[in-house]
Amino acid sequence: MDRKIDAKIIRQRKVKAAATIFITAVALVAAFMLLVRVFRSGVSAADVYTSTVGRGAIEISVPATGKVIPLSEEIIISPVSTKIVEVYRKAGDAVKEGDVILKLDLITIHTEIEKQDNELKMKQYKLEQENITSQSTLSDLEMEIEISEMQIKRMEAQLKNERFLDSIGAGTLDKIRKAELDFAVDRLKLEQLRRKYENQQRMMESNAKVLELDYSIARKNAMLKNKIMAEAQVLSPRTATLTWVNDQVGAKIADGEQLAVISDLSRYKVEAEASESYGNRVLSGSNVLIKTAGAELRGKVGNVVPSVRNGIIVFTVFLDDNRHELLRSGLKVDAYVIHAVQEDVLRIANRSYYTGAGEYDLWVVRDGEAVKRKVALGESSYSYVEVKDGLSEGEVVITSDMSRHTDKNRLKFRD
Repeated sequence: MDRKIDAKIIRQRKVKAAATIFITAVALVAAFMLLVRVFRSGVSAADVYTSTVGRGAIEISVPATGKVIPLSEEIIISPVSTKIVEVYRKAGDAVKEGDVILKLDLITIHTEIEKQDNELKMKQYKLEQENITSQSTLSDLEMEIEISEMQIKRMEAQLKNERFLDSIGAGTLDKIRKAELDFAVDRLKLEQLRRKYENQQRMMESNAKVLELDYSIARKNAMLKNKIMAEAQVLSPRTATLTWVNDQVGAKIADGEQLAVISDLSRYKVEAEASESYGNRVLSGSNVLIKTAGAELRGKVGNVVPSVRNGIIVFTVFLDDNRHELLRSGLKVDAYVIHAVQEDVLRIANRSYYTGAGEYDLWVVRDGEAVKRKVALGESSYSYVEVKDGLSEGEVVITSDMSRHTDKNRLKFRD
């Protein structure tokens, strides 16, 4: 049979049910408020970068990218077509001036040098022979000229005697004419000999010059071969580091082909690239800021390659501190070429929001809110951007990427 439930138990059940309903309601309200807080238009202070508008100088610069390379680097090339016989050093080895790096097959060039040496000696002997022959020929002609001159004097004396005899009636007219004719013929022979001597002398001088030139060319060719022979000994030109070497024993090497690279890894420079649109701002002597992972270095633009390739200009940056401990060959860096300085201008921090001079929608933080505002920005440096209009000194601006809030004009700024 059914028993009546105690009133105390009934009250306890009602209290428990009411408590459950209350707790559930509180939980629902809390969850609703949390959702409202999450989805309402706002931004967290921890999620954004801000910058206070200040006043100061801006080093106006143009961006570039660069790579650290050794300040001093020398490429050793093969002066002849040959092959590698032995390799004595490997990449990364420290080498001293005169250290042997490679041994090349030089049998062919040895043979060529011996052949040229023999040809040079033959040309030298030929030149000496020509000089001796020339001197002998000229000596013979000189002797003939002296004999002819003596005959002229004898014929002149005979002509005078005939004329004297004719004057005293002891001579004849025929004898005088014969003496005059003989005298004239001997004078012509003497003149002929003198001209022959002069012509022979000029011809011999010309032949000697040709032979001397031929000998000089052969001697220079021999010297060049000897120089090539010396260069074919692959030696380190200085105390440095061997950063690359062709270590393929037996490999055929063409004339002018690269054999090794010697680098001074104690000092560095930067090979940089910039867009050709900045060509009129990248000038030799301009100051440059180099940004690495752990340091900011200063330097100057050295030489600028005059040609443009694929819309890129290439230039070299010489660093003030080219021995910095963080510098490594091949290290990628950012470079900023400073081409002007603006003093005492309004400025804010330069971050990813900035893409060049123009108008921007920036968010100004005030009274716990971020309000969108049109702002005109000008030139920039690596650290700062010039504020031309729209902001006042002391205002705080969000410098993070706010593109996801483009459809809003006001945001709550949460702590």
